[in-house]
Amino acid sequence: MLYVTFASDENTTEDAEDLGGPRREFFRLLVKAIFQESGAFEESPNGFIPRLNVSHVQNRVYRTIGQMMSTIIVQGGECPALLSSVVLDYLLTGRMFDIRVSPEDVADVELRDSLKTIDQATTDDDLQRAIESCESWRYQIEGLPNPVTMDNKDAFVKNAIIFHVLLQRKSCYDQLAEGLECYELLPLLKENLPLRVLLEMPKVRSDLTADVVATLLKPSYSVLGSNKRPKEELMVVKFRDFLNSVQEREVEECLHGRTLTEAEKTFLRNLNPGHILAFVTGSSRVPAVGFQPSPKLSFVHNENKYLPVAHTCSNELEIFVNSKNLADNDEFEYNFLVALMNGANFSAV
Repeated sequence: MLYVTFASDENTTEDAEDLGGPRREFFRLLVKAIFQESGAFEESPNGFIPRLNVSHVQNRVYRTIGQMMSTIIVQGGECPALLSSVVLDYLLTGRMFDIRVSPEDVADVELRDSLKTIDQATTDDDLQRAIESCESWRYQIEGLPNPVTMDNKDAFVKNAIIFHVLLQRKSCYDQLAEGLECYELLPLLKENLPLRVLLEMPKVRSDLTADVVATLLKPSYSVLGSNKRPKEELMVVKFRDFLNSVQEREVEECLHGRTLTEAEKTFLRNLNPGHILAFVTGSSRVPAVGFQPSPKLSFVHNENKYLPVAHTCSNELEIFVNSKNLADNDEFEYNFLVALMNGANFSAV
């Protein structure tokens, strides 16, 4: 098991035992680094595909990335479900030419548009004009149909896609598959094909909803009959209203009486319910293995503290109950915004 602590600018570490929160924070940042910062992938409309990087192949970076993905999934991180279905089809079957492909699997915009134009050609004249845009590369690929006609254009498009997306990058895929053998993840996926959703970009991307976050964060109330209980229930109402405002992009409207900084306005434009879950647990989505321990919403009755506090080790959001946060104004919403922004990288989804 990987155990994580984060160092601060003062060369100190977080004063907490890693019970899962810091690990999830690290894994979420690692997924971002893999797909956006490593130079190992490029994005097509259907998801990410390996980018042919000679240095990465030479240094076996794709194998390491496969090991990272396996570790993220098995050890409770946010699933790296960003790979194109074509990538998963090849990794799980090892077959290239039996895979269903489309121009949308191609990351390069110019190449994708050329292949789409050929695919959609309805006359010989349209087809020949479309083929002209492929002159710079098509003669370098042995075995493509030549000349291209209305009868063989589908084979031309399919084989060109397979070459550019799969065959040309086979060394990347082979290393990635080797890395995914870590924890025996790849054999597990081959035996249980529905589990491919752990790595595959969903056809319809659905954001985490306010209702899901509210359901995950179970309130830890004082006992019924306690004088504290009604105030805590009111704080839950305010918290869930804030969640809904985040989902509907209405937080800035709720704070219309304040003069917000440009940084605050920018943060609000990108704010979504996943930020709140990441702030509390280190993960902006529910991991494949769930959360341990279960997330909860707790209350501290204190008149001198106002900003919500997250304990990612215990998956706990701590809200301060006092007259200022209970007031019928925007104080609670603004305090929550400040807390999220001060979460730095760990609340940035």
